[in-house]
Amino acid sequence: MIKCITFDLDDTLWAIEPVIVEAEKKFYSWLKKNYPIVTENFDILSLRQLMRKTASDNPDIKHNLTEVRIKGYTYIKDLYKLPDDMPLRSYEYFMKYRNKVTLYDGAEITLTELKKKYMIGTITNGNASLEKIGIKKFFDFEVKAADVGFMKPSPKIFGAALKRANCKPSEMVHIGDSYDKDIIGAKSVNMNYIWLNHKKSEYLDIEKNNIISSISEVPKLLYDW
Repeated sequence: MIKCITFDLDDTLWAIEPVIVEAEKKFYSWLKKNYPIVTENFDILSLRQLMRKTASDNPDIKHNLTEVRIKGYTYIKDLYKLPDDMPLRSYEYFMKYRNKVTLYDGAEITLTELKKKYMIGTITNGNASLEKIGIKKFFDFEVKAADVGFMKPSPKIFGAALKRANCKPSEMVHIGDSYDKDIIGAKSVNMNYIWLNHKKSEYLDIEKNNIISSISEVPKLLYDW
């Protein structure tokens, strides 16, 4: 019997790319006003590339997107001898818009329905704030890569979720959009899974009754199980 459901966040409950694009635009305008020397030397794309390089160059913190972003901004601060508070100010401004997400159609109704019957948690590699987004009320716990020290698909982050829920793998189901991160990770600890397959990809090791194209399909799928 399923007792607990865990959700991935980005691209499972909302589309992340338009959120990041808008956050980068707002942040770049803010930089231009507050630290113009940065925008004289970086465009939006090169700032994004800097964050990726910071993560790859620092494998000890790559699981913590907050630390990666602050470290990237610290590099810029040191490069142009900016004030010490520049990295934190920059991070906080970027995150203000990173947390302005639009839930997929049916997501809030689905969470409301599931909350009546199941324990609900998250397993995420990201650093979104459920509280700032306004959906914390639906969740009993959060498991973040930044806290566990390992990113999906590591069995350790899924194991941490099992421990938080105090459930056996057979009593939990993880829902996510990424085959490589969510499905492989759930399978690694024998956890049930539901794949939100936006791109209609095909993998031979996934049963059709474990695949959905909309988050609204989750309650019926669980009922059919």
